Amino acid sequence: MASMPAAPSPDAAALDALARELAAAKSPLIITEEAGRDPGAVQALIALAEALGAPVLEAWQPYYYNFPREHPLYGGVVTDAPECDAVLLVEAVLPWHPPSVVKNTKVFVLGEDPLRSRLPYWGVRTDAVIPGDVRSSLLGLVSRLKGSVARDTSKWRAKRGAERTALRAAARAAGAGPHITTAWVAHELNELLPRDAVLVDETITHRLDLLRLVERLGEGGFYEASFGGLGVGLGVALGVKHAEPRRTVVCAIGDGAFHYNPVVASFGAAQEHRLPVFVILFNNAGYLSQKTDVATHYPQGQAVKSGRFAGTSIDPVPDYAALARAYGGVGERVERPRDVRAALQRGFDAVAQGRLALLDVILKPI
Repeated sequence: MASMPAAPSPDAAALDALARELAAAKSPLIITEEAGRDPGAVQALIALAEALGAPVLEAWQPYYYNFPREHPLYGGVVTDAPECDAVLLVEAVLPWHPPSVVKNTKVFVLGEDPLRSRLPYWGVRTDAVIPGDVRSSLLGLVSRLKGSVARDTSKWRAKRGAERTALRAAARAAGAGPHITTAWVAHELNELLPRDAVLVDETITHRLDLLRLVERLGEGGFYEASFGGLGVGLGVALGVKHAEPRRTVVCAIGDGAFHYNPVVASFGAAQEHRLPVFVILFNNAGYLSQKTDVATHYPQGQAVKSGRFAGTSIDPVPDYAALARAYGGVGERVERPRDVRAALQRGFDAVAQGRLALLDVILKPI
């Protein structure tokens, strides 16, 4: 009988030593990026964070649902060098950039391939590396730490609570503006999203607002599709829907990324195989990430001086909603902030009835 190879078990002596280091740390921090590839590792990571009293942050490109975003120890996405005396990297591909930015912090690494042998260069300085099955490693640490650490997390919880309150307030304020913003859509989506929903994200310039404001997700409820090459978001969403037909699947996608996808084939598959997904298309009429890169790297260049950026606009703008209707689905365009929630609800209603849905969200053009 054939069987899949299993990741090696972590070394017991190494876990003993790591547990002592983490228990002795004054302000430990956990950073993850791909722990949620094994949904069973999520609960183990929660148990470890609570046993340590350690906040959990996600690296810049979280590919899975790694930690509950509503948990008081969740710290959002890493944007600066972490402030702590010990950091535990749990399946983190690129925890910070550049790798040399962290100098006086102890760095410990857990993962099936913790040194990222498939990358041409990793470069993160480490104090200890423990390869092996991540769930087993996390549970091993929990068993060694239970009852031995008593950290006061009230300051962290208060800080995190204030940050979340400020983010929500800013998103609600955006809803009163003249243009739809990503933050407003993320806020409204979070209000309506079913608890068992799965969000597949293939956005670039919109992704941080989605990561920060869409919290109503459970295990297996998030997949990142916008790194390593665009063009896979719709396929990932269809694959998730095929694997979990009872869950609501939402694909958040930028209009630029949408053009990289095999839209006709994907919508045809959704119709033929009865895989209703809800596509939320963020339409700013161009490739904002590319335009931003040009301005960042060539601030004195001709494009910035003239205001003309070659190849970054999508003009004329297609009728995206018509594509969904062509394949038996529901397509709608929304332009005013006050109409966003009702339009989202109609999209959810459509997929609940077994129909593909696409919501073309008109943002301020780039």
